Amino acid sequence: MSLTFVAPRGALSIDAQHVAVPSTAAAPRAVGEHSSDPRVGLALLLAGRYGSRSTNGASAPRKRRSRWVVQAAKGSSAVTEDDPEALAKEAAKLREEVAVLEQEQEEARRKERQALFRILDTDSSGALDAKELQKGIKDVMGTDVDDATAERLVQALDLNGDGIIQPEELDFDAVQRLLKEFRKEMQSKEEAEKTAAYETTEEQMLRKEWEQFLASRPPRNEDTGLLTRVGSLAAYLLPLTDALRFGMFLFAAFPFIQPFLDLLVIPVLLINALPFGLGYLATFFVMQGLATNKELPALLRYNLRQAITLDIFLVLMSLSGGVFQAFANLAQTPIPLEIVGFSSTVIYLVVTACCLYSIAVSLTGNLPTGLGVLSEVAEFQIFDTAPSDGKEDTSKFFDRLFKDKNEKK
Repeated sequence: MSLTFVAPRGALSIDAQHVAVPSTAAAPRAVGEHSSDPRVGLALLLAGRYGSRSTNGASAPRKRRSRWVVQAAKGSSAVTEDDPEALAKEAAKLREEVAVLEQEQEEARRKERQALFRILDTDSSGALDAKELQKGIKDVMGTDVDDATAERLVQALDLNGDGIIQPEELDFDAVQRLLKEFRKEMQSKEEAEKTAAYETTEEQMLRKEWEQFLASRPPRNEDTGLLTRVGSLAAYLLPLTDALRFGMFLFAAFPFIQPFLDLLVIPVLLINALPFGLGYLATFFVMQGLATNKELPALLRYNLRQAITLDIFLVLMSLSGGVFQAFANLAQTPIPLEIVGFSSTVIYLVVTACCLYSIAVSLTGNLPTGLGVLSEVAEFQIFDTAPSDGKEDTSKFFDRLFKDKNEKK
């Protein structure tokens, strides 16, 4: 297309060969993709979509008095910038032409689909079933699909729900998208099945090891004689004497309790026979060794473990109190004596009550199992031996002994 620019009198003449006019390929996709007609570019120019450029690339100043006339080689009519009605008519005309081109292209695509559909419709029924679609995917896309996938594709593409694919429902772009989704679903399903199978196998192996462990346990010593009961009572002398330091505020407030504490004088003297707290430490380790001895009576081992756990609780409370006191000193805000006295008294009463309960139940020849977590720890201590009556809950120790151990590995 040749263009002629008519400039105002006295203006600089411009050679049309040196004026850069964008081609229709640079136009927006709404037009450029549908028409190669040169008038499309002309319409965009007239609509102000392209700005005129000078030879050095800078925008040419628009002057009110200037009058540029663009003439098409094929048409003899001239459309000026000062005639908006003519511009609008030209733009509307070109939009109609673009719409016609789009319709033509859509019609061409429809005919292509119909031709392809007739090829795939091997029984000439006017619709595709799963078998025909399966073969069509193989011929057109080169992809093999199984019967189940073909049935799923028919269900997905069947918009009217008649169980078959009509010509207007056939869309290979949708088929390709659906196949990708199905593959992802299948991969996720396979991974989940592999994980479940692995977990099941691992669980079975753990259960087998668990059964072997239970069968390998030696029989439990269930002696509950007088000596065993006395030993169970003596086990709580360690936490009872260690808790005395927490009861000083209580003893000062109620002096009448003092005579009852005389019963603990001898154990205290024996434990403190070794200086620097070594007596308590030696007693602790001796009791620990006796609690792990499978040949000793289960009642004694149970109470030894429970007494040791109570003493560990006292040690932790003592350390916590020291930490709080250190922070209070750093902050120069001493802890009120009332709070110290109350907390110490509560700790003493709780530990003493646990010891007295355990002593009372043990003297009857039974296990003191009413202390919650403390009793569960003690029960776990004697779980390494098998009771003669077989009455025990083994499931609650499975995770602790096997499952958690293997997960850490």
